[in-house]
Amino acid sequence: MGVSFTSAINTSTSSDGTKYMVVFGDSYSSTGFWITSGYPSASVPMGNGGSTTSGGLNWAGMVTQELNTSLVLTYDFAVYGATVDTSLVRGSTPDVQDQVGYFNQYLASKPDYAPWDSDNLLVAVWIGINDIGNPFWDGVASPIEKVLDEYFDLLQNLTDSGVSNFALLTVPPFQNAPSFVDQGEASLSNLVSNITAWNTALSSRLDTFQSSNSGIMAKIVETEEAVTTALNNPTKYGATDATCTNSDGTTCLWYDGYHAGQAIHKLVAQAFMDGLTGSFF
Repeated sequence: MGVSFTSAINTSTSSDGTKYMVVFGDSYSSTGFWITSGYPSASVPMGNGGSTTSGGLNWAGMVTQELNTSLVLTYDFAVYGATVDTSLVRGSTPDVQDQVGYFNQYLASKPDYAPWDSDNLLVAVWIGINDIGNPFWDGVASPIEKVLDEYFDLLQNLTDSGVSNFALLTVPPFQNAPSFVDQGEASLSNLVSNITAWNTALSSRLDTFQSSNSGIMAKIVETEEAVTTALNNPTKYGATDATCTNSDGTTCLWYDGYHAGQAIHKLVAQAFMDGLTGSFF
């Protein structure tokens, strides 16, 4: 449940048991981390930063600090407002293209502060909300296929650098976020169609990508169930209803009109761990 399996390998190991996770994405994953301001360590596994849009830990922080039994050092390059490529869809910088560039600059050489190998490093990507959402607000078509072309070019770049473990999170059903309550049915129908098109193409393209790169462990982590589970029973997760917002991240399911609170992030993190336990964690 929650994860599509593209390939499987044995649980990764390293000489000291340390694992590395590299995250690319947008505000649903960002923590304010900047690599030159301090590296992740055993005492601070997420490194510097600590600014999220969940009111506390987001899914990446929960995976790193709460839901696994190994030491995971996470390099979270995700940036609030990011898209895959700002030349295709407007968004904040650094976009994912730039984020991968930072990996190439600071981590690809397997430096002393992050001596990773192909078995103990996982790349997790959660992107697409702004690639679909920004065109929605702008009233233009989302160039989904062109964006995904670039997405998978970036994955190939990472593979060529020695990365062999990937987890790609699907675009969540963000049409249910409070910011969309007043949108018309026709507009929301188009938004939902684009989300579905993105996720369908993501899965099929990952199958092709895996077939073209032997030895890859690649998984799709489905996020829809995590979101709808909370929305269908908000009181179970401490909220009065499915649309209230509160920046404390716990009183409501939504941190603000666009961003999920901690309960939804916890469900996403658990789905992530359920899918990766035994193949990476």
